[in-house]
Amino acid sequence: MVREKVKVSTRTLQWKCVESRRDSKRLYYGRFILSPLMKGQADTIGIVMRRALLGEIEGTCITRAKSENIPHDYSNIVGIQESVHEILMNLNEIVLKSNLYGTRNALFCVQGPGYITARDIVFYRPLWKSLIIHSI
Repeated sequence: MVREKVKVSTRTLQWKCVESRRDSKRLYYGRFILSPLMKGQADTIGIVMRRALLGEIEGTCITRAKSENIPHDYSNIVGIQESVHEILMNLNEIVLKSNLYGTRNALFCVQGPGYITARDIVFYRPLWKSLIIHSI
């Protein structure tokens, strides 16, 4: 039986932010240093922090889209330039701000040629304080 020596650090833990920036409207980046750590502690702390931070995130977003007479995501719709897949990817980029919980239904009601934007979304019940417009 081989026994390993247990190392105990006498230095105090130091926690500091080395970099913080806003990459886009939705993405924030922060880099922190926590030291000194023993072997394996960094992975354990990183996993726990990621789970805790992701568990605390609340937000409003488009989670599903329903359409009639479209067989699959990569179909093309007559008269529309983008494929269904591209439209769904653009819907994911729409940023909604809300103070309500639960599911809300919405629809697009557009006629004739032109661009469809997030302003064209009609919600059945009031949803947002403000809607950040993203061109679809």
